[in-house]
Amino acid sequence: MKAPFSRRPQSPRFALFSDLDGTLIDFHSYQPTDEARAALRALEAAGVAVVPVSSKTAAEVAPLMAELGLTGPAVTEGGAVVLGESGRQSLIGPPRAALLEVLREMQRLALPVRGMSQMTVEEVCSRTGLTAAAAARAMQRSGSEPFVALGELGTRELELMRETAGAHGAEIARGGRFWHLLGAGVDKGTAVAALCDSWPAGRPEATAAVGDAWNDLPMLERVELGFLLGDAVEAAAVPAGVQRIASPGPQGFVEAVRRLQRAWGLGAAEE
Repeated sequence: MKAPFSRRPQSPRFALFSDLDGTLIDFHSYQPTDEARAALRALEAAGVAVVPVSSKTAAEVAPLMAELGLTGPAVTEGGAVVLGESGRQSLIGPPRAALLEVLREMQRLALPVRGMSQMTVEEVCSRTGLTAAAAARAMQRSGSEPFVALGELGTRELELMRETAGAHGAEIARGGRFWHLLGAGVDKGTAVAALCDSWPAGRPEATAAVGDAWNDLPMLERVELGFLLGDAVEAAAVPAGVQRIASPGPQGFVEAVRRLQRAWGLGAAEE
């Protein structure tokens, strides 16, 4: 895979960790707006490192980083993979093969779930709106297994799902379109913390994060400034101190950037 960035990451004064779908990029078009692109340019000019933290795969994130001019690193597969210099991938937690065994155990217990590994490219296209080529990249996973519920998941079904995952060294995270099977203790928050602690020239002085879904909450708890976009996540689940922004997607991302610019004393984003 071609390297998503070519120069070694420096130690920034500030780092912004950002979800992609439904945050930096639109949930349906899979593209940022011109305003979001301008906000990225303003952050770069101010010396802020923007780090994608997504449930997307490395095969999806790398070309998007190149398009947006992001120099890395990145967190992919919901925290299971860190994409480093020269495209190097570091797996956190168990490999996907172990998670597929957990999925099969759930199905043996009659839980109405279907994994991405059991879908055709055409089905993934139908569920996501991706092109066939993009869907194929989304299916190239190393340490996670997205799945959907084929029926109603009541309280007991959710408990059984989580109990089954936990008994096999796995956890479940809820994203925007899919649920995700990950290794126990693997989430966006732990990956962000590990990145901050291992940044080549030292930990960033200040950190922020922005996301829109349940699986973003662990990341928002790990930073000084956390922004949650839209209203998908119920209020009771939102960690204390996280700021809510009503607008979802790139519009909300731009507002989050403006707020952190004020908090950090940076110049305003381009209009």
